[in-house]
Amino acid sequence: MKQPIYNTALYLRLSRDDEQQGDSGSIQTQRMMLRDYAQTHGLNVVSEYVDDGWSGTNYDRPGFQKMIDDIEDGKINCVVTKDLSRLGRNYIMTGQYTEIYFPSKGVRYIAVNDNVDTLNGESELAPFLNILNDNYCYQTSKKIRQVFDYKRRNGQYIGSFAPYGYIKDPKDKHQLIVDADAAEIVKRVYSMLLQGSSKRAIALYLNEHGTPSPTAYRRKKGLPVSSAVADDPMWGARMIHEILTNPIYTGDLVQGRRRVKSYKVHQIEAVPEEEWVRVPDTHEAIITHETF
Repeated sequence: MKQPIYNTALYLRLSRDDEQQGDSGSIQTQRMMLRDYAQTHGLNVVSEYVDDGWSGTNYDRPGFQKMIDDIEDGKINCVVTKDLSRLGRNYIMTGQYTEIYFPSKGVRYIAVNDNVDTLNGESELAPFLNILNDNYCYQTSKKIRQVFDYKRRNGQYIGSFAPYGYIKDPKDKHQLIVDADAAEIVKRVYSMLLQGSSKRAIALYLNEHGTPSPTAYRRKKGLPVSSAVADDPMWGARMIHEILTNPIYTGDLVQGRRRVKSYKVHQIEAVPEEEWVRVPDTHEAIITHETF
């Protein structure tokens, strides 16, 4: 009987959490393992799909989605990963792919280290491994939240980017120091508001006088910029509102105002004000409490 040809996708994933936990499955290690496995077992490798730095609870990974697109186009009929956790760490979603989606598309799935190969039928162990992988994410998320909470309560700034008007101290990334040029703009914003100007009028004034917006200013100064922030070179009323409502300019650290809903739902939600973490006098103030 003629053996079927398995046009194979090698899927490789590594998250920051895996690196922090000392995971031995680097992208290069996974690649070497999977290529060797494919060659030994006569699999025709069509392509490799890599998601480096992506959480296993997020299934919108670019490499993963490209692989799904190629399955839909009939280019792939076999997927190989190092283990089930590389495919994903949400046991419900991973189970849907391994038990429903792949079989419905006629795709053979192999998790090398977990000894899973759907050619041999359903694995009784796979559902339990998926639950363990999911729990790993839960425990990791819990530990990270505890560390962040400890740092917040000890007056350490844990934001990825310093707020406009400050920069991170090169000697201590958890400490803020005043950025003199941007701090003057912050002072002007508060002064104009106290003189009766609206937020929109303040934004128009800054634009008319050629004052770079926070994002444009950071780029001009060579400071890091969040990819989640709109790349808008012009000031707007929303930007002014964010400056006027951020108590960090008083010298107090107020953190934990927003949070990710859960380790599975990566949506940002507002936190009730009574749950914010406030630590006074952690850095130099730009405005007084009375002005704020």
